[in-house]
Amino acid sequence: MAPIVKDVENSAATAAPAAPANKPPQPVALEVPVTVNGQNKSRRMFTAKTHTGFKIESHQSDIAPGEVNHPPHQHLREEMMLIRLGTMELTISGKPYRLGPGDVGVIGSNEIHNAKNVGTTRAEYFIVNIGRDDV
Repeated sequence: MAPIVKDVENSAATAAPAAPANKPPQPVALEVPVTVNGQNKSRRMFTAKTHTGFKIESHQSDIAPGEVNHPPHQHLREEMMLIRLGTMELTISGKPYRLGPGDVGVIGSNEIHNAKNVGTTRAEYFIVNIGRDDV
């Protein structure tokens, strides 16, 4: 997977020199650490807080054919699963949804969920979740 690119002007990463005043800022490639769990991989993209204090988090996952991302679980945060490659079956509260490239699955607060790669190739997707963990 290609490295993540961040805009130098809007980032704490300031390794590259500033662009001259007449040129737009140039992106800097940042390596995002990979976490490996069996045949699956994930990368934490960011974790932050919104202006209202809600946690917002994103990660990217790469799941092997036939594998699940994690056991069924639930949390207070709401979540979106955005499919980049492959075919995932997202199960929410016992109901399966088949998702392919460009599809988005939305998981409500406290809904039991997990996902399985039901395709024949690796599947890649992004998760974006927002909400409170402290209630």
